[in-house]
Amino acid sequence: MKCTIHPDRDAIGACLSCGRLVCPECKVTAGNQIYCNPCIEARLKTGSWPAGPAAAGYNTSGTGSTADVPAEIRGWNWGGFLLTWIWGIGNNVWISLLALLSFIPYIGWIIGLTVRVILGIKGNEWAWRSKKWDSVDHFKQVQRKWTWWGIAGLAALIILVLAVVVLLFSLFMIASYLGIDKNMNWKELFPTL
Repeated sequence: MKCTIHPDRDAIGACLSCGRLVCPECKVTAGNQIYCNPCIEARLKTGSWPAGPAAAGYNTSGTGSTADVPAEIRGWNWGGFLLTWIWGIGNNVWISLLALLSFIPYIGWIIGLTVRVILGIKGNEWAWRSKKWDSVDHFKQVQRKWTWWGIAGLAALIILVLAVVVLLFSLFMIASYLGIDKNMNWKELFPTL
């Protein structure tokens, strides 16, 4: 595990106040307890411990499931909702691969919809915790791009479905106009009708 403040160095413990992983340079020992330098400085200045690394303005991204998530990135993630597993691969959120189970007959759509909604709700937090980001602004910028790609993909799918419907309707109208539909055995073409 790496130090939260110095990601290129190995951590030797976690701050008792904020939970931030610390290297030997960041570690302060007080009363046999480990603290980080920023928490000790905040305690000396204000008399109270900081609320956590994200509240103190530190980048906690990519530090795992216990990472403190900044309040400004919480909320709905359209990229995760619209692009599911594709978004998940790009953001190292591997649980999104469960969306591939949506191809299971009968119950797959339930699994797919459930995964979509969960990624919409928790996507920002999971992406923040599982991938290192330069800053909160960088995170928001990348997630906006995922949102626009998701909207573009949805629009392309709608256009494709409409094109197929128009094409089938046009073919049926042409067949009807030419009288071909009367000679066709629709039961042979569509045995389930």
